[in-house]
Amino acid sequence: MTVCIFCGNDMIQGTTCSDERLRIGGVDYEPIRWGGEKGYPFQDMTERCGDCNVPKGAVHHHGCDLEQCPVCHRQALSCGCMDDLPANPSRSFPAT
Repeated sequence: MTVCIFCGNDMIQGTTCSDERLRIGGVDYEPIRWGGEKGYPFQDMTERCGDCNVPKGAVHHHGCDLEQCPVCHRQALSCGCMDDLPANPSRSFPAT
């Protein structure tokens, strides 16, 4: 079992991550959902994310290899924009 540190859900089960807005650099952003990504390597979408197993339209588990950053639109895992997000954002960043 792999538990997401942001939402507490089992990532293998394919349940969506928290859809709370992400506060990055003092600005709130909507998370990009599976199927809403732009550009390579996202042109060949499957019904479920190949890394975190969420269905189309669901929010990737933060830290997923295929999650796209809502700020720079690069791979969220390696872009650096989301490095300061706390675990369990619903406790730290209320939606506005």
